[in-house]
Amino acid sequence: MLAPLYEQIHEDMLNKVAKQVWKPGQRIPSEMELCEIYGVSRITIRKAIEDMVRSGHLTRYRGKGTFVQAELIENRLSKFYSFSETLKSKGIHELAEILAFDVVGADDHLTNILDLKAAYPDERHFVYKITRLRSVDESPYAVESSYIPKSLLPDLTEVHVRENGLYNAMRLCGVMPDKAKETFQAVASRGLEAKLLQQNVAAPAMAIERVTYSGSVIVEYCRSIVRGDFFAYTVELGN
Repeated sequence: MLAPLYEQIHEDMLNKVAKQVWKPGQRIPSEMELCEIYGVSRITIRKAIEDMVRSGHLTRYRGKGTFVQAELIENRLSKFYSFSETLKSKGIHELAEILAFDVVGADDHLTNILDLKAAYPDERHFVYKITRLRSVDESPYAVESSYIPKSLLPDLTEVHVRENGLYNAMRLCGVMPDKAKETFQAVASRGLEAKLLQQNVAAPAMAIERVTYSGSVIVEYCRSIVRGDFFAYTVELGN
């Protein structure tokens, strides 16, 4: 007995991916084109594609189409790193678009996490809030907001960050980020985050909270939402 049509098409699509007829990162034909190729209805094609997306073989990007899942970027969590430097070391070009560069008053949460009262006891506490959308090959993979004490870098500008990247801009201003603590949590993309990352609402993602230090001084608190189909994190353990 023959399997249902969508299962036959799903199997053929799996073979195309496995044999790299459809290569990692490649856009596959549109639903209408696949209807013509396989001689079936759009409902049948859509069901086969949805199964491929659920299994992680294909990824949809709003307004762009459906793509073969690219290989995950492995990030080893054994030393201080930055997203851009990790990608550059692998020969991957990344774009970090600044969505907002503001100076805002620090609320209680930011005051505590950046330890502002201890570091700057006699000042009113303001922070830079820098929101960036990070993309590879015009496909967004992370949206992040960094909060940096203004008193630490009073002359920091949006141009510095756009032209040099955040950590290099800090270094040029005499602040040397050298270690960080990170917390990871599996989450579902929400509202604006999903829209910016071109995901469906509730798509798998990773929330990463980072506190960055220069020596013993806290220089940044960053919260990132990263597409769950982009990075793989490896932790190295030893005695």
